[in-house]
Amino acid sequence: MTALHIFDCDGTLLDSMRMWDNISSDYLRSLGIQPPADLAEILDPLTFPESVRYLVNHFDLDDYEITSRGLMDRVLWHYENDLELFPGIQEELETVSRTGEPMIILTNSPREFVEAGLRRTGIRHYFSRLFVSQELGISKDDPEIFRVVCREMSVPPEDALVYEDSAFAIQAAREAGCRVKEYDRYR
Repeated sequence: MTALHIFDCDGTLLDSMRMWDNISSDYLRSLGIQPPADLAEILDPLTFPESVRYLVNHFDLDDYEITSRGLMDRVLWHYENDLELFPGIQEELETVSRTGEPMIILTNSPREFVEAGLRRTGIRHYFSRLFVSQELGISKDDPEIFRVVCREMSVPPEDALVYEDSAFAIQAAREAGCRVKEYDRYR
């Protein structure tokens, strides 16, 4: 039985992972700095704050706050202007919505970005709630985040279906007791 549909946003609904992979290199180029070819791989395991510190320290940038804001402004622009839904997502959301079962989003991305992308692509109305890992204080690599969201929605984890592309979140959702529909968009 499915009583709750938990959707990831980036890499599942929105085709945004390439943007995230390239945003630091694009930012450095805007400052006249040629980034190394492997910058995305270097930054991949780091959190956003760790990535900003890396950029400040390794490229002799002036300030953490200026660098952070510069990156955030660029990312927000993409969510507001050019990120697209994956093919077939609109139809899938419509099909799931016909079940009448609640649909929510659980994301690692900042609320401001996700809200902008959902509004621009016209799919915000499908989701009754938006849960952000930073606001919950738990990362999506921790099974507890899925338990917390399920408790908040009054649904046992075994009755939740998670739609996810990230290997670490897929593993965490399964460890929490949720069922998972995996997406393999970039591999």
